Amino acid sequence: MNNYFPHDSNSRNSDKLLPVRMKFGAEGYGIYFMILERLREEKTYTSVKDYNMIAFDLRVDAQKVKSIVEDFGLFAFTDDGECFYSEGFLKRMEIKDEKSKKRSDAGKKGAAKRWQTDSNAIAMPITNDSKESKEKETKEKETKEKDSRAEEKQKEEAAPANSENMFQAYQHFFGHGFSPVQAEDMHKWAEDISEPLVIEAMKRAAIGMKSYGYSTGIMKKWADKGIKTIQGVTEDDKRFNSSQGARNDRKTANQLEMERREAEIERDYGTLPF
Repeated sequence: MNNYFPHDSNSRNSDKLLPVRMKFGAEGYGIYFMILERLREEKTYTSVKDYNMIAFDLRVDAQKVKSIVEDFGLFAFTDDGECFYSEGFLKRMEIKDEKSKKRSDAGKKGAAKRWQTDSNAIAMPITNDSKESKEKETKEKETKEKDSRAEEKQKEEAAPANSENMFQAYQHFFGHGFSPVQAEDMHKWAEDISEPLVIEAMKRAAIGMKSYGYSTGIMKKWADKGIKTIQGVTEDDKRFNSSQGARNDRKTANQLEMERREAEIERDYGTLPF
């Protein structure tokens, strides 16, 4: 997600934010994080010191914005005094940008390597035109393509989280927005067990009419078992179902209702914009 930034779950109790809460209450806390969101949207993570404009955007009093920016040591100013920024926020974004750059560079190197391999394969002269040789080459090519597709699928399932898909899934399944703490929690789980599994866990919680907290229990179970792909979840489900034996022969009314809700969510899930 292009506008994601990390957020500590105990920020409200920091030495600098406690005075803000004491003076302005929860509104001051909200204004501070909305200002950080504005900084995140800027390429240089800095903002022009136009308090009236910021207040209009946030729909709050300009004097409160000015006080939060200037009176609590939360922000620093450029040498000309025309812009402000957060030193702590800037450090976090530098770390995040560096990780993103490394991923991008690794992807470019991988693409260049694959292109070079394909080019060499095209340039290799054919030394045997016999029917047997061509059939052998065809089979080898099909095998390599099959292995490549399987490898790409596995990489895709274990790839770094695309937070935008994950956050949209949260809102779709639970019908409401999420807090910064929940956003950071989802991001951490995605890095631990993969984004598809985070979405799958939330889906299962929604089917059972449970909350996001219930889905974290599912994710913990998968993490404890070392499961990081949808295929691994499917295999784990099969093992569980086979262990039930005759217990699954008869379906209760509750089970039928669960299956009906699952079918509805499966139908709606396919309409998500990702």
